[in-house]
Amino acid sequence: MRRLVWICASLAALLLAVPTTARAYEDQATLGLAVGYAGNPSSNTPPRNGVDFALSAGAGFGDAWSIQGLLGYNVFPGQRPLHLGIAGLETVYALDIVRFVPLLGAGLDGLLTVRDRNTRGDFALHALIGFDFLINPRWIFGADVRGYWVATNAQSPLDPFILTAGARVGVRFDLH
Repeated sequence: MRRLVWICASLAALLLAVPTTARAYEDQATLGLAVGYAGNPSSNTPPRNGVDFALSAGAGFGDAWSIQGLLGYNVFPGQRPLHLGIAGLETVYALDIVRFVPLLGAGLDGLLTVRDRNTRGDFALHALIGFDFLINPRWIFGADVRGYWVATNAQSPLDPFILTAGARVGVRFDLH
């Protein structure tokens, strides 16, 4: 009896470990929610460290390329807290390797900062590096790091470089 239980458990573990069939991203839409770290690393005015919250929605337009919109909110708590809203559009290249999918991307963003009741808008460019792990054909777990270059930072309370790093949960939908 022990041997039969061991064989069944081994077969079940083997079936769970076998990767699912690779699916290209071109026929799918994704929605994601991320939470993580936000950094204003070389700022002379604290706070430098904050929390990042983000929502993303995207769709594939090739076997490896997708485009996605990103809405983010960063808060840098302290004596003079800094609030940062981000709205961006990015293109992402996915190296679809069955369940583990490395990601590279770049995008353009609009930033809105609020500090001491002063509001300012800025533009930024960003680069993305990350990965998706396909839990099953519908659910995704991932992580990514985005480095933002604030193109209009001369009068901004932001550094020329901002960093976010987050963990993400997402869901995929077939478009056809």
